[in-house]
Amino acid sequence: MAHAALDQLEADEVWFIPARQAPLKSRQLTPGEHRKAMLEIALKHEPQMRVETCELEREGESFTIDTVRYLKKQYPDCDFTFLVGNDQVEQFHKWKEADALARLVKFAAVARDGRNVKTKYPIHFIHMDPVQVSSTEIRTGNRLNYVPQELLDYFYANRLYCKDFVKSRVPDRRYMHSLSVARLTEEFALAAGLDGQQAWLTGLFHDVCKAMPVDRMRPWLEAVCPEELTMHPAAWHSYVGAQVTDRVFGIHDPRISNAIFHHVKGTSDDPLAMCVFCADKLDPLRGYDSYDLIDLCRRDLKAGFEKCRASNREYVDAHRKDAVWTN
Repeated sequence: MAHAALDQLEADEVWFIPARQAPLKSRQLTPGEHRKAMLEIALKHEPQMRVETCELEREGESFTIDTVRYLKKQYPDCDFTFLVGNDQVEQFHKWKEADALARLVKFAAVARDGRNVKTKYPIHFIHMDPVQVSSTEIRTGNRLNYVPQELLDYFYANRLYCKDFVKSRVPDRRYMHSLSVARLTEEFALAAGLDGQQAWLTGLFHDVCKAMPVDRMRPWLEAVCPEELTMHPAAWHSYVGAQVTDRVFGIHDPRISNAIFHHVKGTSDDPLAMCVFCADKLDPLRGYDSYDLIDLCRRDLKAGFEKCRASNREYVDAHRKDAVWTN
């Protein structure tokens, strides 16, 4: 949209104005400081674009009429055109003082879906080649190839959207398990002097492929670790999840990939892998008393890991007829 405006409106600059509280949006907005920071990352190589923070600095709901009056007063020599998507054109009549607003400033709309919406207001439409992605898709972890790596890194460093990345891919019960394992993995890691954020992400994503159908996991397995095809499909999600976390979600951390890869069988002696293996097996939501082993893992990760792995082997041996490894 911004590039289309620069080209077709012959604008000198495009200003992005993050709202403090959008009146016509029902969902809760990401905190303003994060949206400002993400815009600054996205625009760092765009000299004709900048972030204007007047709405973030103003208390209450962000009404465009107030913003336009403020900007015209602060920058009397600027000739403003307010840029919106055609979805906003459809509800422009709902905006505060819409008639006065249309007289006060020029409006341009980008037909992001190829439609020029009919309106009684003097809104100029500009063309933009369709971009087959929406903000909703990004917030649920789809089409992340459209997101610069630096922005993805910011998502994960600040725990933005990534819960929804997992939630959109697993049943509710598995999602609650993933959140619980993330908390416990972080707890074990911090007690052992490890990176808590790295551990939290590992726990959150450890089962991200648990609900993926076997026929979709098989090509991944054939490509990256065909030797594991002999394992029961119940264990495949760990091998595929390690790759998906890296390649699809852009978490390029070899230790996280390794920990997810080994979390079912506990076959890595890396401390991070020990943390998520134990947290997965000892998750209180599993419904059995794991307090003593959790306490041991807090005090001595290595000892807790060995005991947890031994207990898991005993369980597998006792149920070998219908199980390979618990997961």
